[in-house]
Amino acid sequence: MFALRGIAVSLTFFVLLYCLLSTLVAVAWRWLRLLHAPAKSLAALLFALRVLPMAASVVITFVFVVPSFQLLEPRSINVDEGIGATPLALGLCALVLIACGCFRVIAAQTKTSRVVAHWLKDANLLPVDAGARTVAFRSRCETPPLALVGVRRPRVLVSESVVALLGANELHIALKHEFAHMQSRDNLRKLVFRFCPFPGMAGLESAWSQAAELAADDAAVSNLNDAVDLAAALVKVSRLFPVEAAPVCTVGFVTGSISARVARLLAWDEARNAPTTRIWPWYAVAPVLVTLWCIFATYSPVLALTHEVTEWLVR
Repeated sequence: MFALRGIAVSLTFFVLLYCLLSTLVAVAWRWLRLLHAPAKSLAALLFALRVLPMAASVVITFVFVVPSFQLLEPRSINVDEGIGATPLALGLCALVLIACGCFRVIAAQTKTSRVVAHWLKDANLLPVDAGARTVAFRSRCETPPLALVGVRRPRVLVSESVVALLGANELHIALKHEFAHMQSRDNLRKLVFRFCPFPGMAGLESAWSQAAELAADDAAVSNLNDAVDLAAALVKVSRLFPVEAAPVCTVGFVTGSISARVARLLAWDEARNAPTTRIWPWYAVAPVLVTLWCIFATYSPVLALTHEVTEWLVR
């Protein structure tokens, strides 16, 4: 009974914290539109914000809730403390949430593997000099024109229609765009989203997708000629006939607002995209150390407070 009560308490705290944080994120993320940050930084921030509720709920549950119950909850057989209906219902909701996330991940990965295997059937290898090993392409009409597919072994898939349509420089810069998605592991990030279901997150995920496209554009472009070639490739590929809907674990070349991306590329500014010295991680060392010290110094009182909160929740 002690173990079951501990599981119910932990799941109750987890689901309540997850719902609270998810609601706050779903409401507050729109304020990030006011930031004038580089696309790569904005994409990273949006991704971190999207997964924050799940990550924070798991960490807090295992770091504070479980130890507080194990250390402070009486184990005496004379203590006959049952589990109320509310903790049981919330615990079941937590289990359903976790099961739903696992099912969504497995379903997305299974569908992606099946579709990609079909797309890669009879595909040829296209060697390119753009920072990757090989690129597969095929001529079937249902094949996406240009997309990054797969999670464990991501590959860039190019249709023969795109190879025939684009010039050499345009194809080269378009492939660099997809390789930037590969280096950022954007397909894996999309799969992580599937594990964190919550209503109202579609807008945040769409904003992340747009920021990720802009970040890949920036990574592919190094001068004005590259920007013009990438803009031309976007316009040409967007005019191809649409194909069947791509599965979750793929990133298509023609994604997001094409007009906004083209306008941004044609207004490309070398100063805006100039590499900057990345010294910000060093600024994070002091806050992290202070945070860890505060947790260590106040761990016992926080455990006691957590135990009081969980006791109140299960009454």
